[in-house]
Formats: sequence, C-alpha cells, structure tokens
Amino acid sequence: VSSCQGIHGDNTVSVVVTPQNVRELIDTQRPGFIQSRLRCLGSAPVPISGPCDEPTIRQRLRCAAADFRGGLSELLPYAKVMLGPLMDCHQQNVLVLGLGGGTIPSFLRTKCPGSHVVAVDNNANVVRAARDFFAFDGEAIVDDVHRVLSKLSTTKAGTFDAIVTDVGHNIRLDRKDLGNVVRLLKSDGVLMENLSTPSFADEQVALYKDFLGDVSAEVSGNNRIVFGRLHPSKTLE
Repeated sequence: VSSCQGIHGDNTVSVVVTPQNVRELIDTQRPGFIQSRLRCLGSAPVPISGPCDEPTIRQRLRCAAADFRGGLSELLPYAKVMLGPLMDCHQQNVLVLGLGGGTIPSFLRTKCPGSHVVAVDNNANVVRAARDFFAFDGEAIVDDVHRVLSKLSTTKAGTFDAIVTDVGHNIRLDRKDLGNVVRLLKSDGVLMENLSTPSFADEQVALYKDFLGDVSAEVSGNNRIVFGRLHPSKTLE
C-alpha cells in the first residue's frame, strides 16, 4: 500500500493507493470516511509514502488514466444510483458540486462522450490531488458551492441538463440554492443530491417539492440520494 498526506500544508488531504491500484481520497477530519475512490489503469506503484506535494511522491503515485471498465458499483455504489438518470447518454451539460477525486465528472465524460462537465470544490488542494493522483483533467471552479450557484444563475441561466450535488461535510442545498438551481436547469433538467447524513433526507425532499417535480429519494448504504426534475409548470414567481 502507498500513501501520501498533505498539500501546501493542508493535512486534511490524504491519498491511499491499494495493491489493486485503486486510489482513495481520505478525509482526515472524518476518520474512516472515504471521500472518493477510483481505479487507475496499469499496475499499482511500488509502495511509497510521504507528503503528497513532494515531487517524487507525485511522480510515483500519478494515475495514468482512469479505469471504469468495472463501472461505478465497485468504486462508489451510491454514485451509480445517483447518476442513474444521466445514463441514457447524450451530450450533456452538467454541473457537479463537490469534486473529491473527480471520479464522478471523469466517469460522466467517459460514459457520455462530448459532455461538458464543470466541477466545483472549495479546496484548491483537493483539486490538485484529483489532478495528480486520480487522473482528473476536467474543468474545476475553486469556490464555495453556494456562491457559485448564485453567480452562475445570472450568467449561465437555463444551460444545465443536470446538477449533481455531492459535497458532504453536512452541507446541503438550502432554499436560496434551490431557487438558483431552477434558474440554471434547462426545462426537464434534473437535480440529484447525495446526503451522507441520512437524517437530512425528509427535510430535503420537502424542500425539493417546493421547486421541482418528480421528487424522490433512494437509499444506497448509509447514503440518501434525493432527486428532482424541473418541469415547465415549476417556475419561480
């Protein structure tokens, strides 16, 4: 097993590489919580440990390319459930809130070629880890997700087929966010939100129903995933 911890003094970022060349982004603030998981092509590196921003570590642990041949079920089972509505693939414009190792945006771009996926994360060091160790090469905005929704609602209104929310840390979309989501989604666009705190689910379902149609919630392990779709009849007053 190889591992590294710390980027630019930020020791909340930790990466583990298994003998199967599966990379795990560990949230050191929540012991035992795996923030992201991705299998890379090729053999696992010879075991090595150290700081994630040390040049030798970066070179030895770099991921050549993501390996999605096994799908998402073995890596992130909840993500397979959450992305279900998007698997009837066409060229989609998707906003992903919460990057982690970039598994979800990378999977969407691989599964649905030609799709434009923009990810948002408030930690530049997480984005660096995703690029260095998880083969993430997509577009990422480093900012608070609530602020990004507000900003984009005035510049990108009606442009997204889907908004995927996978933030964690007890962060969830609030009423202001849902108003911005309605502005950002295309007609019939879909919102899905992973809740790693299951007790939030009932309240989120009720909130979604104020803004969206086809609201539902599904269970995946300890996660609750809430869905909603923008119908033409659901407009802001």
